[in-house]
Amino acid sequence: MTLTREHTTTTTPPLSRAARIGAGTCLVAAGLTNGLAQYVGELLTSDLDDFSDQIRWGAEHPVVHTAEQTALLVSMLVLPLGLLGLAHVTRWASPRLTAVGIVLALWGMWGFHNIVALGYAAGTVAPGAIGTDSAVALNDGFLDHPGTIVMALLPHLLGSFLGLLLLAIAGLRSISLPRTPLLLLVGFLVWDFLLPSSGPLEPHLLLAVAMCWLGVAVLRMPQAEWVDPGHETGDRPILAG
Repeated sequence: MTLTREHTTTTTPPLSRAARIGAGTCLVAAGLTNGLAQYVGELLTSDLDDFSDQIRWGAEHPVVHTAEQTALLVSMLVLPLGLLGLAHVTRWASPRLTAVGIVLALWGMWGFHNIVALGYAAGTVAPGAIGTDSAVALNDGFLDHPGTIVMALLPHLLGSFLGLLLLAIAGLRSISLPRTPLLLLVGFLVWDFLLPSSGPLEPHLLLAVAMCWLGVAVLRMPQAEWVDPGHETGDRPILAG
């Protein structure tokens, strides 16, 4: 079996433009509802030790706390869709890397969704329903439960880190995406998962900038490039044998 090139005429698949606009919009929305929301939340609660302390803080500042937690829930809808859009772009240059990366990333997003949902239940709903102390006890129970580790913490810590890292690397190999926001995304992953924050310098700011930047890049991308980066030459690699 050999790799040859065939001259083809690119045709636009149905709803392709809507998919590009949707993916770009989801990336921008993810940057705002996830990256920016967590950045602001970290600034407001930087002196707190853990989420249990944040629950107590949220009981005293319910509007701000609920707004941040609601934004995170919304991000769990738009972030996976935005990542699928990125995978559509990176698959042209790095199909294998993209395939592994998007599977890991979606697994990680499932785990992250479970973390956010449990956090919303314990931190936003529970204080008003069962009292703050009981809400803290519920959150501690979630953290100690093996099901939470298997279905939330482990997928997020492994899948999100490795999946986003592989997608970023695939993006760096692509000619269609700007390099700076991809490097910012890598910087966010290393900083957020491996290094401590320092005052107003908090890693989620990098995530917010990276996602919004990538979203705008996808929104401004020529439609022909979204469909096939090889459209200018009309040459696509095919397998023949």
